[in-house]
Amino acid sequence: MPNLTRRSVLLGLGASALAACVTAPTSVVTWPPARPFPKVLVERDRITRTVVGLRPYRAQGFRLEAERFGEKIVVHNYGHGGSGVTLSWGTSQRAAVMAGEAGRLDVAVLGGGVMGLTSALILARRGYVVTVYAEAMHPNTTSNIAGALWRPSSLYSRDVATEEFLALNAKVTREAHRGFLPYVNRPGYGVSWVQHSDLTNTVPEQRRELPGGDELYPDLEILTRETRFGFAYEERCHSLMIDPDYYLDMLMKDAQAAGAKFIARRFETLDEVLALAQPVIVNCTGLGARTLFGDETLTPIRGQLTHLLPQPEIDYSYIVGGLYMFPRKTGLVLGGSHNADDWSLDVREDQVRRMIDGHAALAEKAAYSTYSEP
Repeated sequence: MPNLTRRSVLLGLGASALAACVTAPTSVVTWPPARPFPKVLVERDRITRTVVGLRPYRAQGFRLEAERFGEKIVVHNYGHGGSGVTLSWGTSQRAAVMAGEAGRLDVAVLGGGVMGLTSALILARRGYVVTVYAEAMHPNTTSNIAGALWRPSSLYSRDVATEEFLALNAKVTREAHRGFLPYVNRPGYGVSWVQHSDLTNTVPEQRRELPGGDELYPDLEILTRETRFGFAYEERCHSLMIDPDYYLDMLMKDAQAAGAKFIARRFETLDEVLALAQPVIVNCTGLGARTLFGDETLTPIRGQLTHLLPQPEIDYSYIVGGLYMFPRKTGLVLGGSHNADDWSLDVREDQVRRMIDGHAALAEKAAYSTYSEP
């Protein structure tokens, strides 16, 4: 969801996957086994909806810390860029620990997206009296629009992030991955494994591990021949896929079942926030923290997704440069736009056209691809 430079941000899911972590040796597989390759039907009359969302990006990375305002403790848990769903279990568990260290039972959670819901669920299950305040609730949050392949992306700038943050992020990433595992194939949650491919036109001189470490991606293969779509280089593995339409619905129900209460409310100022009765506040407001807490380091990265009718036979996903396709029960998700510092929520026809034309061209290549040796 391309318009950011590679030096300024981990661009897109594909670039993040190929260039985000430490260098690691790997073997090269040149001839994968035969496998059926269903064609994605990319046609304009199969479009069901196009949605736009704004990722809350901080060049230095997410904010995860406690701050005191008089008698109030505010635990900040925001600024995850394009990794909100991905990192939700990692940072929210740490935020819950920070909230608990205040030693008070009543906790307010600000924000109804994936961070707010996850923080509320964890705290409620630990016995806290939790009230969630949010202007937008499921299914009308930015998290509902996420592509939600489990792959940290658009998260920080390599030029700005500190070594301390990078070390924290490495730990949080692995903790977040573990948080999703109990939900895989659990009825109703929309979490599953999918065979995924990252593809590029060139073979990297030095390969880097996938975000969080290669061991988080089962069946990893590095291909330089007979690749999907005929590209020069492919990293193929299984990755977790989360369908927000299902997952956030169940997450909210779980939080309510654990005792969390939800109140629709818009906050205009920090004073309004600090006037809440709860002595501990967990701030999961995303871009809203720019206004409420004066965090001007927050900037939006605009993303636009086009959804197609479902194709149950499509059991793979891919990222090719500025394009990606993720399969869901609710439909196929076509994405690949990253517009930095862009606050517009309007659908752009030129981006719809780029998605349709680009993925249609890939689908035609797939229709003639084989895994047989020439």
